[in-house]
Amino acid sequence: MTMIVSHRGGAHLWPENTRFAFSKTAKLDVDLVEFDVHQTRDGKLVVHHDALIDRMTDGKGAIADLTYEELARHIVIGSGGETIPTLTETIDIFGPSAIDLRLEIKTGLDGKPYEGMEGRILDELMATGMLARTMVTSFALPRLQAFVAALDERGLNAGELLGFIFLCLPQTVTQLGWHGIVAALRVSGMREIAVRADALDAEVMDFFRANDVTVHGWAAHTSEAARMMFRLGVASFTTDRPDLAIVAKRG
Repeated sequence: MTMIVSHRGGAHLWPENTRFAFSKTAKLDVDLVEFDVHQTRDGKLVVHHDALIDRMTDGKGAIADLTYEELARHIVIGSGGETIPTLTETIDIFGPSAIDLRLEIKTGLDGKPYEGMEGRILDELMATGMLARTMVTSFALPRLQAFVAALDERGLNAGELLGFIFLCLPQTVTQLGWHGIVAALRVSGMREIAVRADALDAEVMDFFRANDVTVHGWAAHTSEAARMMFRLGVASFTTDRPDLAIVAKRG
């Protein structure tokens, strides 16, 4: 079954990664919600796409340079007065629902990792009983490897998760090719990949299936793109227009 993932809570419908968007998504006939996690200077896990707050709030600066108290002084543009939500607040919205989580581990500016963030994310998922309901993803293989290390330290493994996915950029495909990507996945112990929707076709799907790699899609924001994801049979796909994807699923 191909699962629909509301990207950033439906970024083309409501202000992305906000409590309002998440509350709206929680009422939709989708399978998962996608969101991004950063860490403040004092170690608070917050849900926001960019490493900087400039684009989405009335403030400026890097999340890594701000304490949570400083971050909470800034309002998300178009949200009706909301601040950037925490991971805990986001889980509180979806925990009681049937919608699972697709959590992306982000890095700071210039790809700099947040110290200890993977362990903090894992502890939060364990404490809230959401570990088995979460797909963990990242464009950075080292961050996924750090998450595996955090799992190992706690006597767990990636099999405890709903999914564990390497997000593949188009430039990575250009640099390594599909064979090179499969080789990198094997070295890292990864068995799942998410490819941009417009780069997926039957040949690519067959290639990954032959190499025992589960394929997900991302950025399927139109009705046609959503229909293609269903035709190809990807495991899941993200979309900024979950409403269009729901209609496409119904045929």
